[in-house]
Amino acid sequence: MPAPEDAPARRRRRGVGVPPERRTRRDLVTAAVVTVVMLAVAAGVLATGSAARSDLVAGDAEQPVYGPATAPPTSLRALWSHPSADSGPPLTTKGNLVTIGDDGDLIGRDAGSGEPEWSYSHAGTFCAATFYADVLAAAFDGASGCSDVTALDPTTQQYSSTRQSAFADTMTLTSTWRHALALGPDRLEIWRDDLVRTVEYGAVEAPQEAGMQPRTGCTLGTADLTDERFAVAERCPGDDSARLTLSETVPEDSRTPEDIASDTTGADSLWIIDVSDDGVLALTDRGGAWAVEWFTGPRDCTPVLALPAAPALTPGRATLAGDDTQARWFDGQATHAFSTSTGAHAWTAPGTTGPGLTGGWSPDPDVTTARDWVLVPAADGFRVVDHASGTESGRLATTSDADAAPGDTAAVTGLSQIGDILYERRGGAIHAHKLLA
Repeated sequence: MPAPEDAPARRRRRGVGVPPERRTRRDLVTAAVVTVVMLAVAAGVLATGSAARSDLVAGDAEQPVYGPATAPPTSLRALWSHPSADSGPPLTTKGNLVTIGDDGDLIGRDAGSGEPEWSYSHAGTFCAATFYADVLAAAFDGASGCSDVTALDPTTQQYSSTRQSAFADTMTLTSTWRHALALGPDRLEIWRDDLVRTVEYGAVEAPQEAGMQPRTGCTLGTADLTDERFAVAERCPGDDSARLTLSETVPEDSRTPEDIASDTTGADSLWIIDVSDDGVLALTDRGGAWAVEWFTGPRDCTPVLALPAAPALTPGRATLAGDDTQARWFDGQATHAFSTSTGAHAWTAPGTTGPGLTGGWSPDPDVTTARDWVLVPAADGFRVVDHASGTESGRLATTSDADAAPGDTAAVTGLSQIGDILYERRGGAIHAHKLLA
């Protein structure tokens, strides 16, 4: 087949009679200077960028992946404890518990023994982390607030991707299995599992992008997402009440949010509990009348649970838990469960210390379980309750901090699970328990 050999010859013949570009000594010197400058800039980026400011120490082997234990436990066996500087539910992957050191280092620990297997450190202060789509995304303080984000594969302990974004000094991360939502007081972003941004919402510093946001000057409160839409509670200049905005998770242009609906709600304050493709579940304060309401639109809502007074704790990362069919909120004294598809109130468990854990459930859509029991923490241990009704079927004794101050978010018990190991966050540490059926 002579064509591949003839093709370059034809290209050369088309250039016959065209004189070569003239090159002088000045051209060569200029090219050399430009090359040196580019190399210097590249070296500076490597020396000062996020990659140079971090260190990933891998383990000797890939980390295992465990399937969930789905049988309700009848007792617990205490295993070990490790301090962790984070709050909320313990950070877990499919094979590791990840603790946060006082210096902000992430330490991947063997699910059963608790021994360290790998670690990741960064020069900036730790901000937030979440596990989704088999990657662990962690944000650290950088040149512009919580701007340095790294995604790691915790199984192979290898870098997956990185990004840098201008953020405030505080950030919360929440995720579906496919997307993560980073929230600050004046802006939010949504990332794919490769950290490519699909949404930029709120304050934008780039002057060339002026006018691309639907509103400016708003203060963002709480937010949540599905793979189709996200919701944010915000307060904007000129509004007479809390605003609820629903927008596309993946718009055509990441710089231009696509609102599904946005309007004031008439509520003095609003905190999002859960977002589904059917509606938004939120806590509202309407002139001192507190209730959980189901919103199918900012102005279309139905009360589903009236509260007798202001709750000790409002919805947030530490006080919320659930699964794809149930959302739970711990108000500081009791745990309330709701349907994610209708917003209906399912049950309330009084005298609890956290929002609980759906036994054996995984956010990975390839892992399916029955979701028929919930483990709810209490001062004297744990209660095993029916997922649908909240009816108690057993109690598991353990020690706890009985003198924890009501209304203290740091005192909320957070729970996570890998296989048949339960992780309990309390007293500034994570305690591991073997679930015995």
